[in-house]
Amino acid sequence: MEIIYTKNSKELAKALSKELSFSAFSANVRRFNNGEISVSLPKSFRNVIVLSSTVTNEDWIELFLLLDALRDAKNVILCMPYSGYSRQDVQIPNESFGAGLFSRLLEKMNISHCIMLDNHSEPFIRIPLIHISADKIFASSISSKYDAEKIVIVSPDIGGAYRANLIARAVGCDFALCNKVRDVFNKLKKVSVVGNVRGKICVLVDDIIDSGATICYAADALLNAGGTVVAAYATHAIFSEGAIEKLEKSGMVEVTVTDSVNVSENLPTKFKKNSVASLIAEAVQCIV
Repeated sequence: MEIIYTKNSKELAKALSKELSFSAFSANVRRFNNGEISVSLPKSFRNVIVLSSTVTNEDWIELFLLLDALRDAKNVILCMPYSGYSRQDVQIPNESFGAGLFSRLLEKMNISHCIMLDNHSEPFIRIPLIHISADKIFASSISSKYDAEKIVIVSPDIGGAYRANLIARAVGCDFALCNKVRDVFNKLKKVSVVGNVRGKICVLVDDIIDSGATICYAADALLNAGGTVVAAYATHAIFSEGAIEKLEKSGMVEVTVTDSVNVSENLPTKFKKNSVASLIAEAVQCIV
């Protein structure tokens, strides 16, 4: 078994290669003058892990072309630590259903198994799937840093309440959540805190940090509600333009993310990173 990875998974590919003692290769991408890309393989593959996080539209095109280049491989395990368009998970008449569409397209490719990490919604893909979570890594990190009696695990919105509660139970501490209140124009009006955070160290947990707005609003609400310190953990550091600066200026003392996507090596000291390579390696070993 070998690993081939796309450009947005280079850092994780190195860590996974070390965990599994598998060779790792980068897909060869050629770009034409009109913006089209072509993907070729550095060699022939028979049994291969495709490691690809699809943050941008171009990431998806690169992945599909790579999978097409592997159409003659015997066994292809697709590992998508971050699956773009997973937030478009509701079917509404006369509106695109991105999460379902990309799942259907992947089902047409030469894929034997799929591994996903903290997907934003329940995966729609009908391929043998292992859905893993960074919860165990986060719970271990939080337990090593904080006294359980002094902290509260907080979900920044109602949608993440179930996961935050699971982490709170693993750590052995209290749980709270933030509730976003919007006005008639669907603009964020205020964030209220449900649960007792006064005098507590508040640890926000989420699956994705994109613009950083939601988690920063939640941090402000927790401090206003009497929280003494706010830190954050999130699996996928998408960090769209301006997000790093916003998080750096926020009231959070620390932001911990994973290597599910490539993250700048020059992050401010407030940012910490945990690898999910061991989690993915365990999932791979269950398949092979």
